[in-house]
Amino acid sequence: MMVDWKSHLAIGLLSGAAAAAYIFHAGAQAAFLFAIASGASALLPDLDMRKSKASKILSAAVFGAIYAAAFLLSYSQGKDLDGFFLYAAVLFLAALGLDLLIRPRHRGIMHSLAFLFALSAISLLLFGEFFASAVAVGYFSHLCADFCIKLK
Repeated sequence: MMVDWKSHLAIGLLSGAAAAAYIFHAGAQAAFLFAIASGASALLPDLDMRKSKASKILSAAVFGAIYAAAFLLSYSQGKDLDGFFLYAAVLFLAALGLDLLIRPRHRGIMHSLAFLFALSAISLLLFGEFFASAVAVGYFSHLCADFCIKLK
């Protein structure tokens, strides 16, 4: 039995809601936002797996960003449609090459406490305590769920 993205999302949402209510004594609106951030963060460890829901969402976002960047580059330099396609192709190949070079193996570094602490520290510096705590709760819920399940 493996935990799928829906289970990770549900566990992250519930963990976030519980942490917001019982640890942080947050009001309803803050608890809702905390739970949403925790649920989303519970999907992050599986970014190292190409078929995961988080990876598919990230890929779609990168694909959209590539097209937007290609359009802006082409437009700002007064190039026509050929310029757009050239920029899009170069950016797409760069993103693909970067993905092939740096994507870790599944349940590798992204499924470690060290990565959890690093992500939490970055979240704390960029977004503050509230968001960093939600990220930590959600991410940790994923690690706990995976710890209980054996790899196939």
